[in-house]
Amino acid sequence: MRESKPDRLLIRRLGPPDAAAYRELRLRGLREHPDAFTSSFDEECAKPLAASERRIAPDSADAVYGAFVDGTLAGMAGLSRELRAKNRHKAVVFGMYVAPERGGRGIGEALLAHIIGEARRAAGLEQLVLTVTDTNAAARRLYQKAGFRSFGVEPRAIRIGNTYCDKNHMILFLAP
Repeated sequence: MRESKPDRLLIRRLGPPDAAAYRELRLRGLREHPDAFTSSFDEECAKPLAASERRIAPDSADAVYGAFVDGTLAGMAGLSRELRAKNRHKAVVFGMYVAPERGGRGIGEALLAHIIGEARRAAGLEQLVLTVTDTNAAARRLYQKAGFRSFGVEPRAIRIGNTYCDKNHMILFLAP
């Protein structure tokens, strides 16, 4: 049964004052769903809070957006624009995560729609790419509903111990 959308959902770009909440939610996602992310819990745990502050600083190449429900960070996703001249028409969606207790309320859909909107407003940005663990059917459906399409599966893209996970590469063209 799908729960209703949260009453007070705010989506905005995160900044250094959000670093502790961002780090905590990110580490939770890495710990609870190691197959969903390329980063590992142990590696990220070893980094100081200052690394999170730098990643979400206003001058960072990455823009990380947070979904706040009643003032609490409940979800996040990032957008990283390619820097090289030949690739500046592309950006990568990364680190999408919604706390499980907040799932089924449309937060992920709203967060993804917000990121796509930000991308559409960025001059010269023509396409978004992302990867999703191939076995994560719910995430693939979310991305497909937003217009992303698969363009290939990378076998054994990540390894966790002795277990390999395939990554589905997806793309969304921002202009027709």
